[in-house]
Amino acid sequence: MSNLDLRSGAGGRVEAEGDNIAAQVDTALNDSDKTFTVPAGKTWKLSSLSASLITTGTAGNRQMRIEIGDGANVIWFKNFGQVQTASLTRTYFAAPDLVDDAAFNAGGQIRLWLLGYTLPAGYTIRIYDSAAIAATADDLSIWLIVDARTAGARI
Repeated sequence: MSNLDLRSGAGGRVEAEGDNIAAQVDTALNDSDKTFTVPAGKTWKLSSLSASLITTGTAGNRQMRIEIGDGANVIWFKNFGQVQTASLTRTYFAAPDLVDDAAFNAGGQIRLWLLGYTLPAGYTIRIYDSAAIAATADDLSIWLIVDARTAGARI
């Protein structure tokens, strides 16, 4: 069993770390566009992502997308297999060992295969509604699990 250290950050973000596994959590309300940046002196290997999107009554099809970037350019992106409409709560899962679902299941969940990049400092992981239907009103919560190491360490 490992020690777990919880640290609260600004804007609804929490970091949890034990051994090399780190959880990056952002539950700030009124935001359907979240970006996480690998901190200086670290590398992150993506392990899994879960997200909950609660949509307002604003009409429109939200298309959830994951983007990986180098701080200036998008180097990989992928959309989830189905759009989300107004006034719903849906749960999104992504990991290197998941399959791509074409639709939400009966529980309102959908899965996506996530490329297992190892990202250096300054790289970004962005999760957002690419249609930006109600970007400052919908509520997106993210739980990102990474293998966080000191830059240069073996992952």
